[in-house]
Amino acid sequence: MAGVDNWRTCLNELKIFKQLRENNCTDSIQKRKLHSKSLVQVLDSDVYVWDGYAAQLLNYNLKNFSDSPDKKSRSQTLLCTDPPRFDVDGIDFNQSKSFLAIWGSSGVMVLEMPQRWGKYSEFEGGKPAVTCKTTSVAEHYFTSHKSVQLLQVAWHPGSETDSHMTLLTSDNLLSTYDLREPDVPIHTVTLGDSLQDLTDSPSKTSYRAALGDVAASFDFGPPVELKRKNRFHSTLTSPDVVWPAYIVFGNGDVVIAYTDLSPDPSSIQKLSLQGPLVMLPPAEDNYGVDACSIAVLGTVPSVLVIGTRDGKLHHCLVMQSSLEDTNLQSETQSVISTDTSLLYEAPDDVSLYVYESVELELSLTTTSLKTEEFIEDTFTCPIKIIKDPMAPDRYHCIHSAGVHTIVLPWIQEYQKFFADNVGENVPEQEDCIVEHLICTKPLPSSPVAPVLGLGLVRGLSVEPSLLTLTWDYELVSLPLCPSRYRDSAGPLHTDEDPTTIESPLRRLSREPFDLYIKKILQRNVTNPKLKFDKKTEISQQECFQLLTRATQVFREEYLQKQEHAQQEIQKRTRMLRSLRAQQEGDVRSLEESRNRVRNMAESLATKYSDCQDKQEEILQRIEEVMRRLQEKMPMMSEAERGMKRELETMEEQLEIYKRSLDQLKIKQDYQRRQISQTPNRQLSSPSLKSGQLKQLREVLQQEGDDLGNLLKRVNSLKLEAGV
Repeated sequence: MAGVDNWRTCLNELKIFKQLRENNCTDSIQKRKLHSKSLVQVLDSDVYVWDGYAAQLLNYNLKNFSDSPDKKSRSQTLLCTDPPRFDVDGIDFNQSKSFLAIWGSSGVMVLEMPQRWGKYSEFEGGKPAVTCKTTSVAEHYFTSHKSVQLLQVAWHPGSETDSHMTLLTSDNLLSTYDLREPDVPIHTVTLGDSLQDLTDSPSKTSYRAALGDVAASFDFGPPVELKRKNRFHSTLTSPDVVWPAYIVFGNGDVVIAYTDLSPDPSSIQKLSLQGPLVMLPPAEDNYGVDACSIAVLGTVPSVLVIGTRDGKLHHCLVMQSSLEDTNLQSETQSVISTDTSLLYEAPDDVSLYVYESVELELSLTTTSLKTEEFIEDTFTCPIKIIKDPMAPDRYHCIHSAGVHTIVLPWIQEYQKFFADNVGENVPEQEDCIVEHLICTKPLPSSPVAPVLGLGLVRGLSVEPSLLTLTWDYELVSLPLCPSRYRDSAGPLHTDEDPTTIESPLRRLSREPFDLYIKKILQRNVTNPKLKFDKKTEISQQECFQLLTRATQVFREEYLQKQEHAQQEIQKRTRMLRSLRAQQEGDVRSLEESRNRVRNMAESLATKYSDCQDKQEEILQRIEEVMRRLQEKMPMMSEAERGMKRELETMEEQLEIYKRSLDQLKIKQDYQRRQISQTPNRQLSSPSLKSGQLKQLREVLQQEGDDLGNLLKRVNSLKLEAGV
């Protein structure tokens, strides 16, 4: 793994990224904008970077670092059949990774990814340059509406073919296109007052955008199942499931647009909007009047993140509205349908419960050397929210001043709270964790250096890494440690004994001690990695301010918290030692009690054995006494009477057998006399053969033996019964 980990430091030395930096550095300085971009996409270990100078897509596999030097420098270039003629602001893969959306403020194009094959599973077997089919989406619309700008592009999550894309434009239209018909939208939602009038000038559009009447960003939430009004209607072609799109306006209002991909979504369009949603607790400024981004985290319940240009983030829980919230929402609601001809019932009203608000540190907070007061920075810029595919409770923010990572540890507690369906123990208030990873504008006087892309690399090491493309087209990799934010998932197999007794201290304490120490060591402010323009001149006073700020952060966030943690550990150690001494004394007393109980158990076992022997002896004596008493009784028992009847029956049978035997003897004597009187006759009777005579003798002998045995048995029984 050591060879694979070298990519963090050697990635910028590769030929492909050197050429990218040389081609785009001069061009980027001339075309530098105030907002960040998303020109990097990472799929496991494959890094995709858009080269705006050559209008092509670069691909590099980070696993090549572990192979030979020839394989290490191996890369591929994906060429477009119709390169985009606009300035690209972002690239985005669909869920199946078969299409790549390349979009800017003036249009959007889709690049069809080529097939992979060969030994290393590369595009078209490993060709250095691969030509890819490129399709322009809504080209006629953007050509005929020059003043309209494309604000955001997202792949529709409800597409079965994964070929539907949704566009948000500055004329307050949310349009969904199918790549099979890229010029005609299959579903369009008008957000408030449409700005698509051809007489509108760019200045008028900018004026309305400054007032916050233009949609700024959107994101899809989990699907919603609709209830049919007529369950027996069989001609309906629209589905029962729609996908809500949460849209934030510049003034902070949030509306929900219900989107559908069916060929005839007319029944859905009538109930397509809901909002503005009520935000609780209410605020005078509606939690900021300069909203720029929104994201729906994949948690239950759904968590909505709203970002503003001044660096504020609002974390909201999306929950069903109560009766009071519904009344308040009906008073402020301006875009919702009341058509009674709908085939579906309107979805339940929802409200946004603001859990917390966080303000990001765009430029580093420094103090004046003369007055020792904090220097205020009025710098504002759009913030892009990038969801983490590995952790639903974590997301990243990129902007013109750097990169932040935010973790919401309280989401896990609320998921358990809603899953229990009890609602007794409300989770405690817990703040989010914000870490400033990269700062490209350390001082208020520093020039703007926007981040051009961010991706998450996983599969190369134990911990994932963030890959950031800075304004000068340098790739910066920073490892992400999951254990720094929350407990990692337990192993699938554990060797612990399930019968192990848990310590009572663990049951009495509210939280484990290690989590308590982690909360103490949790840093509220970090020292980010500085990545600003090398040509920027920084005075010694500004360098000293940065050094003072870094020293103060290390002192407050590291040394003081470590000393606090050390004191808590020492306190815990003293308490555990005293408890251990007490428990050792209890163990000794329990051992003495166990020895006493063991000796007592041995004596009791001996006494029990003696008692059992005595009991058996007494039972035998009782049986002997009962037998003798039975013998002395003048009347026979039922068993004796039964035996007497049996003997009498046997005696009668013996008499019968005796008479039969006498008759046989008489017949035998008679036959002998007859034989003696006729000596000249043959000895053998013509009617009986020798075998028959032998068999007859055996039968007679056996009957005689049986009679003798019966006589002996009768005599013995008479002696025993005394008859």
